[in-house]
Amino acid sequence: MKTLILLLIATLSFAVQAPIQGLERASAPQKRDACQLAKEQARQNDNVVDINVGCTCEKSSPYLWICFVGFEYIPQEK
Repeated sequence: MKTLILLLIATLSFAVQAPIQGLERASAPQKRDACQLAKEQARQNDNVVDINVGCTCEKSSPYLWICFVGFEYIPQEK
């Protein structure tokens, strides 16, 4: 009986997938908008579990910001 319970626990623990690190980017004329777009794209494209509060942004041209946001997601099963 104990062996059966341990086998069941081990099976269930391996069945749960660990989150994978992801990175999404977006660009917009305003820094805040670029960060928000990156977060929205991450949530739209992946099954996001946790997302960073802030973004890493850089000015790519005088009129455009590019922002990167890190997040963790669980891959969708096919």
